[in-house]
Amino acid sequence: MKVATAPISWGACEIPGWGEVLPYARVLDEMAAAGYSGTELGPPDYLPRDAAALARELGARGLALAGSFCPVPLHDPERRVDSVRVAAATARLLAELGGGTLVLAAEGDDRRAAIAGRVPADGSASLDERGWEYACSLVDRIARNAREHGIATAFHPHAASYVEAPHEIERLLAGTDRGMVGLCLDTGHVGYGGGDPAQLAREHSARVRHVHLKDLRRTVHRDAVARGIDFRDAVGLGVFAPLGEGDLDLAGTLTALRDAGYAGWLVVEQDVRLGITPGSAPLADALRSREFIRRTIGV
Repeated sequence: MKVATAPISWGACEIPGWGEVLPYARVLDEMAAAGYSGTELGPPDYLPRDAAALARELGARGLALAGSFCPVPLHDPERRVDSVRVAAATARLLAELGGGTLVLAAEGDDRRAAIAGRVPADGSASLDERGWEYACSLVDRIARNAREHGIATAFHPHAASYVEAPHEIERLLAGTDRGMVGLCLDTGHVGYGGGDPAQLAREHSARVRHVHLKDLRRTVHRDAVARGIDFRDAVGLGVFAPLGEGDLDLAGTLTALRDAGYAGWLVVEQDVRLGITPGSAPLADALRSREFIRRTIGV
């Protein structure tokens, strides 16, 4: 396994008004100083999009490109053409920049943001059958297009989106081409949505193609869910912790991945909103998370 991190751990996010944004050169310097060997692209236009410029920036720090996050509106068939176009452009960009995984996720909306972390298990707030058929066919189409550029696709369950809760993750995996569509196991988002990341790693080890490692503070999570606080504000309250300092079974997750022979990227993420999340200290937290992986599985 290879260990990377991502700009979101330094507060760089595509959502407007998320928080303070640090210069990318400082962030890359700190990633390398903390012992990581790769990064994801982060928000559009945060890292250089010119292949030669990015190669110089990453190469100077011994970093590789692990992938790029790409949300698309799986719940809105009227935006199909735009969804395919955006995802295809991201896959082409990854290919031009040296590779990595297309980390595909569902976009959310106000309806889903209002129930993040408390999606009813009866499916009443989820896509209907026609919606699922459309979503799965679109994910398959995007994955086929990405493969034409030599890029693998991993689907990322995400809080406040239409693929968040355990039954939604299972439906997405069951309805997509297992040869084309892998799973991006994001431990924090799976936990936020009520799932067990270690169990998911064991039951779907053959589908895991990319991993986002997060830890979740259950007390903050439970309070946010109980009070109806949305996901964005929960991040501002510090719902995510350095690895090993929250309450998820990350040791069990990593052991399951190792036992299954997973040999892809472990991308450490600790979503923070700089200037808003209390006590946020990206470099110090990144160092603690990196050490947790070394202690746990020796990489």
